[in-house]
Amino acid sequence: MNFWKKLFGKKDGKQDKWSAMWEAWEAGGIPSPYNELLTYDDELQDGGHLQFFLNRALRKENMFSVMAALKETLPAGHADNVAQAYRQYCMLGIDPDDDAAIVQALDDAPLAVFDRYYAEHEEELLDVLEAYAASL
Repeated sequence: MNFWKKLFGKKDGKQDKWSAMWEAWEAGGIPSPYNELLTYDDELQDGGHLQFFLNRALRKENMFSVMAALKETLPAGHADNVAQAYRQYCMLGIDPDDDAAIVQALDDAPLAVFDRYYAEHEEELLDVLEAYAASL
């Protein structure tokens, strides 16, 4: 988007749809599989794969359905990355109810390599999100 439009709050239709998509997601109005995709992107921006997986475990979400939704919507490289990150997360055996284990895992950053892939290839994911926003 044009810098001046962003600076002065003017929005084009593309930005309006982008904002509307995130607002709908926050209100719980985005259906699967894009709800999972937006949640994934939001949490990766905030705290990486470890946070994403821990939050799913704390919410007792069905990880098979979450991972299937991500595989359906993520670009191929991202889908492989999140699958590898999840395998590594499972091998860590972190109890989501053990605060000390979580703090230690956050300090150790065992999934940082997967977070780096996400950051280095973020543009591919943004393309998918922009296409979805445009379809709304």
